[in-house]
Amino acid sequence: MEKQPKGKAAGSPESDIRSSPEVCGYVFTRCEHCHAVLPVRFSDLGQAGGMVRCGSCGRTLNALAHLYPEFPDDSSRPIAPSGMPPMLQPHVEQEQIIDSAEAAETPEASGDDIHDDRGPVLRLDLEPEPAPAWMRFAWPALALILVAVFVVQLVGPERWRIDPGMLGLADAPALAAEDAVQMVSRDMHPHPSLDDAFIISAVLINRSPRPVAWPNIELELFDASQQTVARRRLAPDDYLSPQADRSAGFKPDVRLPLVLEMAVESSRPSGFSMTFYY
Repeated sequence: MEKQPKGKAAGSPESDIRSSPEVCGYVFTRCEHCHAVLPVRFSDLGQAGGMVRCGSCGRTLNALAHLYPEFPDDSSRPIAPSGMPPMLQPHVEQEQIIDSAEAAETPEASGDDIHDDRGPVLRLDLEPEPAPAWMRFAWPALALILVAVFVVQLVGPERWRIDPGMLGLADAPALAAEDAVQMVSRDMHPHPSLDDAFIISAVLINRSPRPVAWPNIELELFDASQQTVARRRLAPDDYLSPQADRSAGFKPDVRLPLVLEMAVESSRPSGFSMTFYY
């Protein structure tokens, strides 16, 4: 008797199955449990009665329920069931309840006597679905963008670099006192009880978006010819009340009223200015 050539193992088709399944005798089925696409031969389906084992999830399925002539995509429809053998129904064996005495007399069946009428079950290897086209290009494009941003941060122009303070990776640079603190109103009039003194009042405000330290103030009085006639430097303890919270700083959009007395020994002043510094 001539030896028949051995066929290829189920689930290990040639590389060109997907392109021309009718040449190799393959069709495709989709696992109803994990939705993996599996190649299978017509001859194997006949031997197993349509029952195969998924190579992805390992569960048994009826391959005849979802047959495709070509590798399916989202719009593919399975082959119509007309002319196909009926689907196999699940086979459930109910154990018979017997008396304990009868169970002792009944010999145990050997491994050779056990017979499964359900027929052979094929195990199919997974045929991976192709990745979407956009995914094949998205990752390389994202990697190139990240590399470009990294190079710009290292050697690019200063105006193109990202401020670490915007990302919360570093402390924001401190503002100059003259950029944050502004004087929004002012007034100067002679002291009611002292001939050579003046009362100076002003309202300060913090225009920055965050609290700043209490600034030092340089108060300068000048005459009608813009010549300085008096000058005084004030630390925060000189103009803040004892109840003020010095650790909290000068908060945004908070108005601070100041009332100061200053003696002038020379000519009568006509105005004043305040300079803020740290």
